[in-house]
Formats: sequence, C-alpha cells, structure tokens
Amino acid sequence: MVTLGVVMGMTSRSTVGKIIAAWLPIFVFFAQGFEHSIVNMFLIPAGILLGAKVSIADWWIWNQIPVTIGNFVGGALFTGFALYWTYKPRSTSSTAVAQPEPAAEPHLAR
Repeated sequence: MVTLGVVMGMTSRSTVGKIIAAWLPIFVFFAQGFEHSIVNMFLIPAGILLGAKVSIADWWIWNQIPVTIGNFVGGALFTGFALYWTYKPRSTSSTAVAQPEPAAEPHLAR
C-alpha cells in the first residue's frame, strides 16, 4: 500500500492531487494495522529504551525480518510486477514489415 501511494502520488500534476493520491493508500495501510519495517526500526527500539520487555532477538526474529520480507513482496511483487505486467513492452510480431537499412552517409562514401 505504501508503494502504491508513491506510484499514485506520481500520477497527478497538481500538488493537492499528489497529496491526496499518496495519502489515501498510506492511510488504508495504517488503518488496517499493517506494519512497515522502516517505522519499526524507530518504534521498537524506542519501546525497548523506554522499558518494553522485548529483546533485540525477539524484535528481529518475530518482527523486523517478517515485516521486511512482507514489505518487499508487497512493493516489488504486488505493485512493481503489476505495473510491469500492465505496461510491459509489446513483443514485435513476426509478420511485421522489415525496415530498410539506412543509406550510407554521403560524406563517408569515398
């Protein structure tokens, strides 16, 4: 959802349109309770420093690694691959007419 917010933000030409297009998917992301690995790199250590009963190993094994994998899969596969599949270059057909080769430059022929 966060990568979709970035892509949607690039679709508008106006500043207000960019803000709204980027805000909506990110709002949905946090409203559904998903976690983002970059946010967790601040929040969980801050909680540990403030006395949360979480070890560094617990944080990395049970949160940071799975969330990072999920963010990568979501961003690369669901957004990146979907955009690539939608806008991928079309393959050339075998029935296409061959273009003639350009003529030699006059100043090169001597």
